[in-house]
Amino acid sequence: MTPRFEANGWQAVVADRFTFASLRLVTQAICNHIRHLQSVIDNFPPRLVVGYDNRFMGQAFSEVATQVILENGLDVYIVDRPAPTPVVSWMISELATTGALMITGGDEALQYNGVKFITSRMAIADEDTTSEIETELERLAAMTHPLKVKAKVGDKKICNPKPAYFSQIARRVDLEKIATVSESVIVDCMHGISSGYLREILRPVGGQITEVQNNPLPDFGGVVPALTAENLKDLSSQMQNESYQMGILLDGDGCHLQVLDEQGVTLSHEEICALLFDYLLSFKGHDGGLVKPSQRNDLPEKVAQLHGVGIDFSQTSDFRVMSVHLVHQLAALASDGLGGYAFEGHIMERDGLLSALLLMEMLAEKQLPLSQILDQLYQRVEAL
Repeated sequence: MTPRFEANGWQAVVADRFTFASLRLVTQAICNHIRHLQSVIDNFPPRLVVGYDNRFMGQAFSEVATQVILENGLDVYIVDRPAPTPVVSWMISELATTGALMITGGDEALQYNGVKFITSRMAIADEDTTSEIETELERLAAMTHPLKVKAKVGDKKICNPKPAYFSQIARRVDLEKIATVSESVIVDCMHGISSGYLREILRPVGGQITEVQNNPLPDFGGVVPALTAENLKDLSSQMQNESYQMGILLDGDGCHLQVLDEQGVTLSHEEICALLFDYLLSFKGHDGGLVKPSQRNDLPEKVAQLHGVGIDFSQTSDFRVMSVHLVHQLAALASDGLGGYAFEGHIMERDGLLSALLLMEMLAEKQLPLSQILDQLYQRVEAL
């Protein structure tokens, strides 16, 4: 079957449909799409970032994709280590590239891997783009030699993705303020690729944070690295037995998060979205609106009413659609309703690490337990 792109890119079971051969074909289709863009709008050099996470053979798959890209005459910046999707996405801005290929299975089970094509806007490719790539894939699949291209081989550079992303984070949040509360926060990384990132980001300012399951493993310790109730049980139990002000669960590729209050109670995605949105508007100087799936008259919509800003309803949680709304509306925040949040002035993709740091900064700013911060927000919107 010809690979198909969905909300989180193309994903398939390794050694079944996700193979070196299918990856080469997908990469070639993306290269053909990019070279077509070059013939239409020649205002940026043809070069791509290639990243991968800690899944089985991730580095080997990234090298295969890189070789195809080089043979198409495009330059490649390949990461020198596994990295979360948001970190690889930021490299597009830092290096002014045409986009990025991220080899990741997202929050799927260990048997999966996949490809996200992230555009020059640092957004996952929209539906029009993925449809064009799929059409090209069908054409290539019918060819005898689909990978034969006449081009001068591109240049390959190996890059550490961390410094540029860490600098961007330091511009977006007050790390010293976060350090005053970070010891009261516990983060479960589920052995995903975000393991250790928050600790490393806070280390230069003396911030301490408790991370559990924070060594990246190809099998995620035997769990599916998604935001499920089952995966929250241990974190909730630990919070109830120890003195933490907030608990955070990060998914496998660092795009989504779930949050627990000081009593180990899980906040809904609507509540997390509302807290982030209100904090951006009240304390971070944002004045844009909100992008979210479908109208529900929920807490985020009431926060928008409270601040007198607009809401754009995407009718879907697919970020291929939502990122387009985020750009066109100049919104402060986009939420997929599933624990993924994208922010104005950052990547046009979901970033669980930045979301976590903003929530910690909010905790430091308000100097109240998370449950009380949420209660106060409910009271403010109910007074409308």
